[in-house]
Formats: sequence, C-alpha cells, structure tokens
Amino acid sequence: MSDPAIEQEIIKLAHDWIDAAGRRDHSALNRILADDFMIAGWLPGGQLADKQTYINDCLRPVVVEQSSYKYEGWKFRMYRDVVIANCTLQINALVGGSDWGGVFLFTQVWMKREERWQVVACHSSPVQEA
Repeated sequence: MSDPAIEQEIIKLAHDWIDAAGRRDHSALNRILADDFMIAGWLPGGQLADKQTYINDCLRPVVVEQSSYKYEGWKFRMYRDVVIANCTLQINALVGGSDWGGVFLFTQVWMKREERWQVVACHSSPVQEA
C-alpha cells in the first residue's frame, strides 16, 4: 500500500527533524521523536540511544558551521499506522572546526499516534565506498 500524501509528510518531518537538531530546538525534537524512541548507529561501539540521550547529544554546545544535507532515494513500506522509510542522507559540516559528514543509509520507523506521526526507531549506517 502506498500513499503519496503520507510519504510527503514523512519526508517533511525528516527534514524538520534534522533542522531541529541543527538549531538545537528541544521542543521540535521532543515533538518529532516518540517517548519510546531508540536510535542505533548514533553512538560509538554499537550502543543504542533513547530519546533523552539523543536529545541531550543534539543540544551539546558544539560549534557547527557550513552545514548542508540532502536526502535521496526514499523508499516506503506502509502498514496502517506504521511507516518504514529507507533513504540515504548526505551530510557535511564543520563541527568544532573539523570536517565531518558522509553518506549514510537510514531506516526510520514512524508511527501515527494521536493523529500525528512520530519516529519511534532509527538506524543509520555509513555507506561504504565500492
């Protein structure tokens, strides 16, 4: 089952999410991430992070400059009130004066709760060069 309107809403929310992280917008992050949110591929050593750990990391006072990002290759699977979205994210920035970024493969699980979509799980992996 496919629904282009839902796909566009998820893509917009994904952009809102990364923009909120860049602005260190606690309120927006709190709204987009479900209370039971978990993320893999964010912390070193294969650790999982919950919502509060992720938000705290996003809010750290680090100087981020010249940031840019681009999502591509969205694929969706929809199951009633659950959407699994896959895409790539190319992101680049100067973080604390050092180049940071690359291309990452994302899997996001979005759930509709109380008439709004929230991300409940995310996994990211760096794309290996061929």
